[in-house]
Amino acid sequence: MIRQAVLQYIHEKEAVSQLDTLLGERNGVLLHGAKALQAANPYLPALPKVLFQGHCTDEQVAQLTEACGEYDVLIALGGGSLIDTAKQVAVRLNRPLIVIPTIVSNCAPWTPLSVMYDTQGQYLRFDTLPVVIEALLLDHRILSASPYDYFVAGLVDTLAKWYEARALSGITVENPIIEMALRVAEQCEDLILKTPISEEVFRAYPSSIEHLVETVIPLAGSVGGFGDDATRGAIGHGVHNAMSPFASTHSILHGSKVGYGLLIQEKLLGESEAYDELRTYLQKNGQPITSLDLGLTTSELSQLAVQIGQEPLCQLIETDLSPTRLLDVLTQNDVESITTS
Repeated sequence: MIRQAVLQYIHEKEAVSQLDTLLGERNGVLLHGAKALQAANPYLPALPKVLFQGHCTDEQVAQLTEACGEYDVLIALGGGSLIDTAKQVAVRLNRPLIVIPTIVSNCAPWTPLSVMYDTQGQYLRFDTLPVVIEALLLDHRILSASPYDYFVAGLVDTLAKWYEARALSGITVENPIIEMALRVAEQCEDLILKTPISEEVFRAYPSSIEHLVETVIPLAGSVGGFGDDATRGAIGHGVHNAMSPFASTHSILHGSKVGYGLLIQEKLLGESEAYDELRTYLQKNGQPITSLDLGLTTSELSQLAVQIGQEPLCQLIETDLSPTRLLDVLTQNDVESITTS
């Protein structure tokens, strides 16, 4: 099955200036986070506003669905959790959606799905949706001023498209649609690993950064849209989900935790060359590569091994997911990563 959500993609210096034209005579409402509104407010037209706080939960979806029922168009301004919530609301109200990301952290602005959490921030599930994103506006002014650490985490999350797709489907397949998804995922990985980044360069927003932003949002989003289950999450995201019960990991960005999960995946599957290449990239860009970086205790590491083995995404890969084997891999990664630091 092929799933794509975005009808118009606009990535320009002043993309948000097109919002009035896109809305026309329709009555729109802005769903936003507090920080997102502060970042984008100078560029926005006057609109009714509804504040989003917390996680993408069933409770939030119900509340915002009730609050937005009178409007013709929903406008989502913010990060992944806000955008995922807005997609759910748009489907329930059968309304078109315009998306304006204020951070570069994942492919949520492109994908027809929502990652759902409980009110404590623990992962529950992801829902695929028949959502229509009428327009996706990437505004250079907003994104170049966004938090750099989210951008780095977004790049790491995009690397997962290749590592996890390869683990699920291999390096190449006969099906031409899945093959295209694999090649896009591989192109994302290649571009990310070969393009130097720094906060100074990110703020300047040259074409090299613009291209990396496009790997994080439209290209990464297209991988799962075309490849579907053959290229979606595997052990990398499964490890991320398994960390949900551990409080010390809650403040760590999604993509950063996925990066650690990818290290565990590559170590578990014996992909030593990819493991070394990935660890070098993560370490160079200040990402967590050990359980100590994640704030996990020795006893929590043992619990994490059990949690990983129970994760449905991890079970998609045929490999030894016993607690003993997983704890051994987690420990090996710690020892090798600390030694090379």
